[in-house]
Amino acid sequence: MKIIKKINNNVAIGLDQNGKEVVVFGKGIGFEKMPYTLTDLSKVDRSYYDVDPRYYELISSVDEKVLLLCTKMVNVIMAKLEGEWNPSLVFVLADHITFALERYRKGMAIPFPYSDEIELECPDENRWAVWIVKNINHNFHVKLPKGEVTCIAMHLVNARVGTKTVRKETSTQRKDRILKFAVDTIEHDLGISISKKDLNYYRFKSHISYFVKRKDENTPVSDEGGELFELMKTTYPDAYRCAMKINSYLKEEYGSDCSDSEILYLMIHINRFMQRGL
Repeated sequence: MKIIKKINNNVAIGLDQNGKEVVVFGKGIGFEKMPYTLTDLSKVDRSYYDVDPRYYELISSVDEKVLLLCTKMVNVIMAKLEGEWNPSLVFVLADHITFALERYRKGMAIPFPYSDEIELECPDENRWAVWIVKNINHNFHVKLPKGEVTCIAMHLVNARVGTKTVRKETSTQRKDRILKFAVDTIEHDLGISISKKDLNYYRFKSHISYFVKRKDENTPVSDEGGELFELMKTTYPDAYRCAMKINSYLKEEYGSDCSDSEILYLMIHINRFMQRGL
């Protein structure tokens, strides 16, 4: 295997014998001068194919201890729960936990509610989410709020492919689910609380409603982000990063990325929430 890019000392990007890109974990695997040929494959503890390249930067920014712990926990969960799993789960989970720990240490209490509904409808994912939170609390000497269980359970539900209920979801239910994920992501990643009575929330809710309607009706959207998109992306990197996480969720839902103009509108709404939360 050829190791071509260091992410940190224990994580790197490599090319397998077929030239396919793979993210590899292993002690000291990213320590050597790049590129190099890894001849002892026993040094690879875990490998991940088909990881969205947008997560590469995320991997390098999260706490290495968080990343390694998430890798071990995801390995256990994947072995215990049937189904195919999104290969990016480790990195999505590490990102979520990194933000959760930052907020805890800064005393930024965001009251994520614990969902009894998720516990009843997704008992396996909820049970493992409880286990994850216990592990995080133990390893990092913190006491995360119970609502983190629901947030993590939803990440597991979304990452577990081929095991979801076949019950037909209505357009309204889909809209509510997407809205909830978007709002939870914005609140979680930016450390703000969004009031359901705020005018910006109603604007955002309407935007999501129209978005779902267009997607359900397969209505094309012109891609006219242009210079404003690039300006917003550069000026408000936190809003862009948050919008791209929502885009990843929508890509799983509809099978394609949002256009630049759609991401631009997401960034505009997110920036309004950010300004309101200052």
